[in-house]
Amino acid sequence: MPIINAHDKKLMTPQAFEKNNYKTYNCIKEELCPLNNICLVSNIIYQATIISFLQEFNEKIYIGLCQTTFQKRYANHKNWLKYKNSTALSNELRSLKEQNGEPNITWWIFRNNKSYNNSSKKCNLCASEKYDIATFKGNSILNKRSEVISKCLHQNKFSLALHDTKYWRQW
Repeated sequence: MPIINAHDKKLMTPQAFEKNNYKTYNCIKEELCPLNNICLVSNIIYQATIISFLQEFNEKIYIGLCQTTFQKRYANHKNWLKYKNSTALSNELRSLKEQNGEPNITWWIFRNNKSYNNSSKKCNLCASEKYDIATFKGNSILNKRSEVISKCLHQNKFSLALHDTKYWRQW
């Protein structure tokens, strides 16, 4: 089960967002918001739980992270269902649909954390996700254990290799 301290729990409620004048969601229909009307939260580790009524189907869990808003990440998950082998979550959903099973996905926030900080050279967001995947009890997780050794992609935005060098050549 996730480890959410009392402070994080207070910060991630719609009431806390409204109190601080943050917009919590911008879904077209409030009742269809995947994350209980707090889908504009960012820097989170989330969990997707897949349930299906097919025989011999056990509950599956996917742990992911997003530095952007959850709504943008959710849109990417919906787009990736069109492509093969994009994520473990999309592969599982595709195989369920091929078996004529209707998946029911529930999303919730595991925890929030800070993403890569250039001064400390650490990404607590990636470290938390790796810890959650590595310490998950049971075999119902969809994430691959190889994700634990993957490199943090959030530090790339601080890399000079991504910046255009044409401007500097003019000098």
